[in-house]
Amino acid sequence: MNFRTKSYLRKRFGDYYNSSELPLPHDFKRREWGFIFFDELPEVVMRRHKAFSSEGEAIEYLRGMVPAHAYHSAAYYQFPGAGTMKEKKWEGADLIFDLDADHLPQKVKSYAEMLSNVKAETGKLLDFLLEDFGFDEENIRVAFSGGRGYHIHVHDKRVLTLESAQRREIVDYLSGTGLSVDSLFKQAKYVVHDTGRIRRKEFGSPKKIISFEDQVGGYGWGKRVSQYLVSYLRKLSSKEKYLALGEVSCKIFLYFQHFEETPANMETIACQIFKNKLEHPSWNSQRIAFEVADNSASESFIKDIMSYEGKARKIINIAKSENAINMIQNEGIVDFKGVPEFFEIILEDTIREFGVQMSAKTDEPVTADIRRLIRMPTSLHGGSGMRVVPLTLSEFKTFEPLSDAVVFSEKEIKIEVIPPLKPQNALVEMKGKSIKVVEGINTVPEYAGIYLMCRGAAEYA
Repeated sequence: MNFRTKSYLRKRFGDYYNSSELPLPHDFKRREWGFIFFDELPEVVMRRHKAFSSEGEAIEYLRGMVPAHAYHSAAYYQFPGAGTMKEKKWEGADLIFDLDADHLPQKVKSYAEMLSNVKAETGKLLDFLLEDFGFDEENIRVAFSGGRGYHIHVHDKRVLTLESAQRREIVDYLSGTGLSVDSLFKQAKYVVHDTGRIRRKEFGSPKKIISFEDQVGGYGWGKRVSQYLVSYLRKLSSKEKYLALGEVSCKIFLYFQHFEETPANMETIACQIFKNKLEHPSWNSQRIAFEVADNSASESFIKDIMSYEGKARKIINIAKSENAINMIQNEGIVDFKGVPEFFEIILEDTIREFGVQMSAKTDEPVTADIRRLIRMPTSLHGGSGMRVVPLTLSEFKTFEPLSDAVVFSEKEIKIEVIPPLKPQNALVEMKGKSIKVVEGINTVPEYAGIYLMCRGAAEYA
């Protein structure tokens, strides 16, 4: 980033700060502040240990210094401006979550799709905070980070003095880490066999979701397991027989084989196997192997899949029983007759469906770090030029970052795109438009130009 580009960005960021309302975070006087300035970019030099004694002082600093990035601590200190962490005298910290789209496992084709994925994960997290932890909406603040995700701030006094280890436990709960069938289910009933002098207690097949004992409909992960299972079984019951058999047999096969990653076409092949078997009952596994998937499925694989047909039929029969569905939904009683492994399978699927995907390298340390700095809501993100947008929970539902967080104008400016142009920077999708750029001089809307300059992909021409 050359001097001319830095000067332009600093001027336009300054215009934003001078013309905008800049509400400060809750109890800002007890927080430490940190800033990264344009003059030192592209090196990232955090100037921290700053404190403000009044709202006017803080806003004057922002408007006068015009940082590329502005942060404040999640923590509250007795002396926030002290030069060492020990001297600051820690007094507590908000519970902070930082969900970053760049670290989610899903493969995406665009920045817009990436942001859509992380918004969905943020929605899951908010559901946990409201439903499972019982935080009031007024104590939860959401902010679009201005870059690739969302920050959630919980100001509830009950979390202020939690230590790092306790905050990590919250992350584990959100992601479903450590959940087990034994922790969620108990035996619903057992049978006593009386054979003369020997009485033997034998546990029956049904299990009961433990949380249903304390609350109608259950709560927490128990409620999620029930909801997922009812939804899954209803969908399964509506499928054609060969598709249902293929899907369930494949799930059981994978459970026993312990594949780390499911082959993309395995379920399709399993469905083809049962389609052929149902249409041609006299065919043996060798003949089916010849017909299925251009002979790409081995005979041993076909025998393995077909060996789980009996178990799959039992699950499908449960799916078709309205009484069984009602027992799960109303009483939390689940009876996978002869297929006990399906408790594990359903639990894993529920965690994938509802668990918040938090990277162990990025998101978890943010929550556990009780001295972390987090972006100031309403500031600008120096890596994108977009606004860090504070949102109420209702605003979050309809928020569109690539429109609502864009603050700069549509006035056309000239930029020079620096080679080599990375694919992710060749197309800027903002404000409902798709703007393509090539190496060299380009004329683009100011918001797109500032985005590319902040990304380090272009210079001001």
